[in-house]
Parts: sequence; structure tokens; C-alpha cells
Amino acid sequence: MDDNETGAGELTVEALQEQLAAREAELAASHEAGRAAVERLKAALIATNPAIDPALLTGETAGEVEASFAAATALVERVREQLRRESAAAIPAGAPARGHATPRTAIEKIREGLARQAPRA
Repeated sequence: MDDNETGAGELTVEALQEQLAAREAELAASHEAGRAAVERLKAALIATNPAIDPALLTGETAGEVEASFAAATALVERVREQLRRESAAAIPAGAPARGHATPRTAIEKIREGLARQAPRA
């Protein structure tokens, strides 16, 4: 009976080792599927906002990637706002104001033009 019990024990150990190997393979496949899903999430987030550098999206889980995306989006918005402020200060708002023009007749305009010419000797 001793031999029979040992044989059954070995079968159980072998069966458990096979189950363990199968579970490890399933776990590895699950981790790979999770990594692929995170990469697809990164690609989708970059597609929604191409101004974000893909290097800014970090993380191994969906939550970490979403948090890094939020931080990257905030950074892009700060940079855009800074550029808006700088460009608004560099570009004048419009044409300079003109002096107040009073309505004049054609004769008055001609006289004014002749008066501005340098006197000829």
C-alpha cells in the first residue's frame, strides 16, 4: 500500500504542476492582453489630442495612463495659454487711430494741397 499511496501522491504533484503551468500561461496571456489594451488606450488618447507628445503618456495600467494624459493635457493648455499671451502682446490690435477728418469740398482739398507744397522761387 505504501507504493500505491506514493504513486497517487506523485500523480497529484504532477497534476498540480501541470495546473500551475497552465495557470501561469493564462496569467502571462492575461498580462499581455492588459499591456496591449494599455497601448491601445495610449494610441487612442494621442489620436484625440495630437499635440501631446507620446513620451508624456506613462504608466502600466489604464488608471496610470489616464492620470498621465490629464497631466499632459494640462501642460499643453498652459503652453497654449502662454503662447496666446505672448502673441497678443506682440501683435498690435489694429491700425493706428487717424485724426479727426472734417468733411471738405474738392476745392478746399486742392487749396490745402497747394498750401503744403514748398514755395517755388
